[in-house]
Amino acid sequence: MHDALDRWLPRLRGTATFVYIAALCLAVALLVIAFIPGSPVTLALPTADLSGTARLGGILNGVVVDPGGEIVFKVTDPSLGQRMLQLVTTVPGLLLVAEVARRMRNLLRAAQKTDPFTAQTVRELTLVAKITAVGGLGVWTVANGAKWALSATMLESGAAVAPHDSPLGWLAVGLIFAAFAQLIARGVAMRAELDKVI
Repeated sequence: MHDALDRWLPRLRGTATFVYIAALCLAVALLVIAFIPGSPVTLALPTADLSGTARLGGILNGVVVDPGGEIVFKVTDPSLGQRMLQLVTTVPGLLLVAEVARRMRNLLRAAQKTDPFTAQTVRELTLVAKITAVGGLGVWTVANGAKWALSATMLESGAAVAPHDSPLGWLAVGLIFAAFAQLIARGVAMRAELDKVI
């Protein structure tokens, strides 16, 4: 059992390090691209707010655009403001992923060096759970606000993009981290009880 942990902890730490570095690199790349004039800005707009969708060519008879769906549009000459709004739809999520991965890497490093079943591990995992859940809600809110503002620059009728996806993924991951923290806390408490008995 101990040998299996010795094999898996470095692999998990390596994976967390890779995710941390990859998320930061991608965020920096998107930031650089956003400052390049003419860099692409795309957004899926609701078909209900578009006109002329019934006259689309290239489709067979009986096939229509879903009135409850979306069509992706690209701005041909985006302004700096539009490029920054596009950036805000993705970069905060990448930064949150990087921060969670960094904290997990540090937690796994400490688990390799010392006893992982400590109150410090519980505190760190609980903090990661809070950062993931609260940060995820914030990222979801900011990204949807940016999409809403960007849609206002693309539609004649004004802003019309409803919130996309759901923050449930972030909340679920935060809950998983919190559950592991509580499992470790229970193990720490049981160990303390055994030490008193012995």
